[in-house]
Amino acid sequence: MKKLFWIFFSLFLTLGCSSTGRNKGNLNIYSVSQDAKIGAQFTAQVKKEMSMLYDEKLVDYMDALGQKIVDKFPEDKLFDYHFHVVKEPDLNAFTVGGGYVFVYLGLLHLVETEAELAMVLSHEIGHVVFRHVTESLTKAQGFSCCLAVGASAVGLGQTEAELINLFGQTGLLYFGRAAELEADRFGVEGIYAAGFDLKYAPSFFEKLLNIQKFKPGLLDKLLSTHPPLKDRIKQANEEMKKYTLKKDAIVSSQAFKDMKEHLQKYPNKYKQSELERQYIAYLMRHLRDDAPLP
Repeated sequence: MKKLFWIFFSLFLTLGCSSTGRNKGNLNIYSVSQDAKIGAQFTAQVKKEMSMLYDEKLVDYMDALGQKIVDKFPEDKLFDYHFHVVKEPDLNAFTVGGGYVFVYLGLLHLVETEAELAMVLSHEIGHVVFRHVTESLTKAQGFSCCLAVGASAVGLGQTEAELINLFGQTGLLYFGRAAELEADRFGVEGIYAAGFDLKYAPSFFEKLLNIQKFKPGLLDKLLSTHPPLKDRIKQANEEMKKYTLKKDAIVSSQAFKDMKEHLQKYPNKYKQSELERQYIAYLMRHLRDDAPLP
């Protein structure tokens, strides 16, 4: 028993109970660097399994908007952020942690203002800031798995692949009600800090609620992993009261309007040759090697 105690004690000295920052005190066996490494590896897996858009105008716009929000929170910037567009009609967005955020094309079609889109991105950035992915992994694995992780310590080694598989198999994109509402609160804070009109904080949820009434099947995936929309609307309205509304708050920039116009070239189906051309051009421009070949 004494040996077992010292194994656990050494494990927590090595990995820590949590990182500093907004989630200080929450149980998380992963360091920030491990969080980033897991996010990068899972992103590579996502790119293999999902169809991605590498349209320069869309990617550059999404990155600019995301970085605008991130830059307002220098003390919370634990990771480098990367924003990607998934060429699917789902009305959704997600993060795999470590600074990697994905937005579906269907959602870009749905939003009518930049403030709404900023709320969505800020929500996902909130998940990253609070490190909800690795917190969820910590809860799912339990102490028995912690020992295996501890054997690899900071490097993770072969355990990394096992963690990525566990993430996908157990559906850990479901963070739980408390985490989702926490990310929503950060969403409101984020759009306010970035200068967007707070009145649009609940409007995206209101759009989804309207869709739910008339076409509930479109939201099955989203609603299965998030709190009731009425609860999210109620909280967003309450959070707005904490801030003083700005007279010059942004509803939509010209860049957003240009993006929406450019978006019209993308209906629900795309030519594979066009996607491959975009991808090659993207790699040539950015000299990126973090995505799989088409």
